[in-house]
Amino acid sequence: MKAARPEPFDYAQESLVEGFVRPTSWSSLVMIRFTLIVTLTLITPVANALDALSLNVETISANGWQLQGINIALTDLAQNQQKLALTINKLSLPEPFNDLTLVNIRCTSFTWQNKELLCKQGRAQIHSKRWQSPTANFSFHVTEKRSSFKLTDLRLAGGTVAIDGEERGEQWRVRINARAVDGRSIQKLLQNKTFELKRGKLNLKLDASGSHALVKNFTLTTRFNGLTGQTKNGRLATEALNLESALNAKNNNGLWQWQSHSMFTGGALYVEPLYLEAGGQSIGLDAQGDWDELNKRVEIKSASYRHSKVGELSVSGSVQYGASIHYKDGVKIETAKLSLNSNNLEGLSPIYLKPFFEQTALEGISLTGNLKADFSINEQALTAFTATFNNLGIKDEAGRIAVQGGVGTVNWSDNVFFDKPSNVAWQQLQLRALPVGPSRLLFVSGANSVRLLEKAQLPFLGGAITINQFNWQAKKRGEPEVYFKGSISDVSLEQLSQALNWTPLSGTISGYIPRVEYSNKTLSLGGELIVKVFDGEVKVSNLASSGLFTDFPKFHSDIEIENLDLDQLTRKFEFGGITGRLSGYVRQLYMENWHPVTFFAWLGTPETDDSRHRISQKAVKNIASIGGGGTTDILSRSFLSFFETFGYDKLGLGCYLHDGVCQLMGVEARESGYAIVTGGGLPRIDVIGYNPRVDWNVLMERLQRITTSDEVIVE
Repeated sequence: MKAARPEPFDYAQESLVEGFVRPTSWSSLVMIRFTLIVTLTLITPVANALDALSLNVETISANGWQLQGINIALTDLAQNQQKLALTINKLSLPEPFNDLTLVNIRCTSFTWQNKELLCKQGRAQIHSKRWQSPTANFSFHVTEKRSSFKLTDLRLAGGTVAIDGEERGEQWRVRINARAVDGRSIQKLLQNKTFELKRGKLNLKLDASGSHALVKNFTLTTRFNGLTGQTKNGRLATEALNLESALNAKNNNGLWQWQSHSMFTGGALYVEPLYLEAGGQSIGLDAQGDWDELNKRVEIKSASYRHSKVGELSVSGSVQYGASIHYKDGVKIETAKLSLNSNNLEGLSPIYLKPFFEQTALEGISLTGNLKADFSINEQALTAFTATFNNLGIKDEAGRIAVQGGVGTVNWSDNVFFDKPSNVAWQQLQLRALPVGPSRLLFVSGANSVRLLEKAQLPFLGGAITINQFNWQAKKRGEPEVYFKGSISDVSLEQLSQALNWTPLSGTISGYIPRVEYSNKTLSLGGELIVKVFDGEVKVSNLASSGLFTDFPKFHSDIEIENLDLDQLTRKFEFGGITGRLSGYVRQLYMENWHPVTFFAWLGTPETDDSRHRISQKAVKNIASIGGGGTTDILSRSFLSFFETFGYDKLGLGCYLHDGVCQLMGVEARESGYAIVTGGGLPRIDVIGYNPRVDWNVLMERLQRITTSDEVIVE
């Protein structure tokens, strides 16, 4: 029979413990091993009566390792092969592993030689500042020049983790491999309140090395599967995100040299204001550069962001960051070069442009076609760009602008001496309701100005607008200034009135535009705009418009009408024929959103007109319907109904518009009203108006019926 086990031999006397605590010294280990050998020799005569022998040691320190509560046991003494086992209550690791503490270590396969401790097979638990683990497989090897440890099958947040650490003198290396770790559990473990995870799995591999507490090199690869969560401020969110990334970095005397690769393969990602969905498309980012931790500066040597079937963005530059930087989020872009290449602006526009256009003047704008653009930034400011586009299309939900078949290159620089020309052409351009045909512009855009280099002719409503001179100059304070000089030739009044939804007009417009200026959001005409129409002239002066490119433009003008041929004018309408001449004016015209608000107008026979004056029966009826006269009844009940035309001396009609009501007046006052037409010659007829006040909208309806139908309706 085996003898009963004696009480373990307690070797942890105070004087001896003090000898064991000397760091980076192996003398304590040698002393313990020698003492154990001596003890075994002394008890050899009674070895057959003993089953086990153990030695307790309070603390051993070596090479930054600290073992506390040590028990070394020799078992199976009666057998041919004895077993040496080790238990440790607590093991503290050297830097940089000192955040981890191993407890309840059991080594069933233990080797102890002069300057070597080796645990080939063991179990241990991990305690750290944030979490504790269940028991995992553990081994370690401590020698005078090299120490290492391994943890495998470590259960963490629903997954498994393996940790492999090694140190050689002042050098160390650690490798971590985590698989299928639950992201939500990790968040609770780390107590991270910035990003709230709802679900998702994480695979991670880390290989890091360094000296003392300094990291020299590391490689980190991660894979997120089905990650769903968001930050508290809502600026970053994921939905079932699948993301793979790799980061390599090397520390060269405080300068980190790094390179990274990331691939977004599934789910959705929101980074304010962008929303991305993989949707069978690959989205990837490759980058490399330097990070100066001391000077808080990042240099991006190259970065390439690729979104398949959409486009690619390449970036290089340098960024300064820190609390002392007086820029948004404490980040300052020192220099940057960006290059965008897209053969699918139709796909790029809703994803990358629309979010930035919202709540700006560009809201509702979308693009199609191809684009290659290069940008240069220095000290947070754009300094130059070149954009080359082909088959460009621009659509605007608000109907402000539309472009088809755009092609060209735009060059710009903040250098006031920049003179590289830009060339832009299109097949169709729409400004609001006004269409401009195929055209080409050659210009220079530099610093805060745009200048046309050569005369341009723009096809417009059956005619043309010729731009002889155009300058645009931005001002540091206030609105930019615009200068324009040109001409209009043979523009269709009919097409113009239809485009602007005006009462239909007929004829063409031709004229010279001496000078147009835009400043402080106001468009003004310098001098007079002279329009040759119907063998006469229309002069526009005091022309001004504010808010021209808004949803509520305002318009001011004075108009003088001189000696128009009534025969040519009336032939363009369904109004009825009139011969003679017509002059007049529209003064203090004020319009809002292209609708008249107030004016004082007069149109009538000029005093110097000595031409033949005839008016058709149809024209008489229509004029009478405008003024609410009873001429139609007279014509139908008398012999005058047999005449097609009548002679007249003068005709005239005036209107003072105010508060939506038109105060009408004629060539002379009559007891019962006002005369619109006074007779002259044979047969002669007078047209009298009896309603001096007419609602403006009613008057417009009457004019529209007259000019669009042969049927005359007299109210």
